[in-house]
Amino acid sequence: MAYYRLAMLHHPDKSNEPNAQERFNEIGAAYRSILELPDGAEHEPHQPFHDPVDHTPPPFNEAFPTWAHKLQAYLHRIPERFDRWLMPSFSSTIYEHLKVGELAEALGVLEEMRMEGEQPSHAVYEMLIRGCAIAMRRPTPGRPADHLTINLIGKVLELWGDMLAIGRKPDYMTYIELLRALGKGGRVKDAMLVFEQMCGNHRLLPEQRAFDSMYELCVLSGHYKEALQVFEEQEEMRKSLWKPRYTPVSFSLLLTAAAERGPDVATRLHTLPRILELMQSHGIIPRPQTCERLLDSCIAAGELELGRRILALAPDAKIKIKPSLLAAVAEVSALGENDAATKAISPP
Repeated sequence: MAYYRLAMLHHPDKSNEPNAQERFNEIGAAYRSILELPDGAEHEPHQPFHDPVDHTPPPFNEAFPTWAHKLQAYLHRIPERFDRWLMPSFSSTIYEHLKVGELAEALGVLEEMRMEGEQPSHAVYEMLIRGCAIAMRRPTPGRPADHLTINLIGKVLELWGDMLAIGRKPDYMTYIELLRALGKGGRVKDAMLVFEQMCGNHRLLPEQRAFDSMYELCVLSGHYKEALQVFEEQEEMRKSLWKPRYTPVSFSLLLTAAAERGPDVATRLHTLPRILELMQSHGIIPRPQTCERLLDSCIAAGELELGRRILALAPDAKIKIKPSLLAAVAEVSALGENDAATKAISPP
């Protein structure tokens, strides 16, 4: 508990002290020393993720309307509301600590709760997993997570294991919080595994919240190919009665996944026409800055036809493309025409 309290107090993102980074590193080194870990070790290997859900295929899949999800979310929060109305309980105390960012204190109350012989509900575990995710620091693409984030991921998996051990069955919202925590901690492969398990169970079929969470965790960690795999899964589901909806957030993240510069951008750009077609059917037009970024990627990859399609959006959206980009398109087009003419007049 002391480690979590000190690490979050001196975290470079939360502390204005000039030596915050140095203190943060010292705290991590001391924690590793107490655990008798080697100086270069980040964490002990965690147990593989275990899915408690019965994957026996149901006789049929039902498509639940929007009001069913809203009702489920409301009923899910009823115990929390009762805790606030009645006398303070362990659950309400944990909630109050998490509300003001006191994760270490909330985890301490959980230990007291266990010592008193009271079993936490799955809502308590869900709140604590969310609190751990909020306290994490998302690693930049290609960089490892800091020691606090690594230990918080370990705490999330520990909470998940405890929840299963006492027979608390995680519901849909608990899975969403687990996805967000794994994504923010840089565990994209584990998040993809959890998402696949959700797709294979009729009780946990993903809707827009789950898909947006997956797009966000993939794109912000630089896993653009995985984001497009999630897009393919959503497209397949939309062919059934389920039909998970797209949101403006979905399209914004998908555009980044399809056109962000990178070694495989030419392959990813092939998904862009389908995304633009879906956006048009939903009445959503990319912003001017987004159009310019998409056009720049198309020019770099030599995708002239796709670049012209993006330029066709400009009049409808009243977008003014930078003259430099228009000149680049004209230059690449001229080079392409010259190459075609040369091939036509050259002898076989």
